[in-house]
Amino acid sequence: MIKYEWRTELSAAEADELRDVLQRASEYDAEPGYSTIDFASVAQSMAEQDSKDCHLVIWMLPHATALAEPDEPERIAGLVRLQHTGSGCADGTAVIDPRLRSIGIMTLLTEQLGLDTTGPTGWVGTGAHTISCWARGNHPAAGRLSNRFLVPRTRQVWQLIRGTDPDPELAGAPVLEPAAATGAGTSWTLREAGRALGTATLSSVTFDSEEFGVCSVISDIEFSPSAPAGALRRLLYGISVIAHEAGRTGVVVNVDSNDPALVNAARLAGFHHDRTDVRYQLGGTP
Repeated sequence: MIKYEWRTELSAAEADELRDVLQRASEYDAEPGYSTIDFASVAQSMAEQDSKDCHLVIWMLPHATALAEPDEPERIAGLVRLQHTGSGCADGTAVIDPRLRSIGIMTLLTEQLGLDTTGPTGWVGTGAHTISCWARGNHPAAGRLSNRFLVPRTRQVWQLIRGTDPDPELAGAPVLEPAAATGAGTSWTLREAGRALGTATLSSVTFDSEEFGVCSVISDIEFSPSAPAGALRRLLYGISVIAHEAGRTGVVVNVDSNDPALVNAARLAGFHHDRTDVRYQLGGTP
């Protein structure tokens, strides 16, 4: 059904085919927010002589699709990418052609390769002893693989969202002070009674929501644990107003599910759940 090979280079025809697969997958997965792989990044990594990234190309073998019809030719079905982060650790991403999903390609690949990372050369000779994989949008296939092969879930991040149209809560939002600006974003501080209580950063990158349109993204929140009750919620109100003044119709914040203070403040500030990202981990200590 499939074959696979670790590759450090591609022929021109293979590059064109893989580029097409990854581009179509990126477009197909944009709305649910599933994980993607950028072909340009893959090509750059393969071109670097000292690159430690590993790329497993998966092919679908010739197969029948209908009676009395010729077999479909061999084609690239997907890619597994490992990006080494040091000390035997790597971040993994897998993308399968949207036209070839739900037929068990990743299940078969996992059965054939196994999940042992304890050997001297790590997982299937890649040198990775601990592999972390994010399933953006809580991809259902990742959940099924985790359940079948007992891959532990080690972290869960909730993407929360709200609109920025004026409402009674935003009308009474505090005015935040500008703190810093870089190419990555702009930070704003909540100050009360002369004391800085927290800072929120709006990323220069926006998020497109089917529900709210173009949204600002809160990329970072720093908050004093000794701040008075309600201050974190007021910071979220204030940054939502700034997003509105910037012409954004929504605002997004990513919250670790194990951060009850931020989860509760965001809920009280009118944010609701939009997406869940789940991290799975092979080897190492969860």
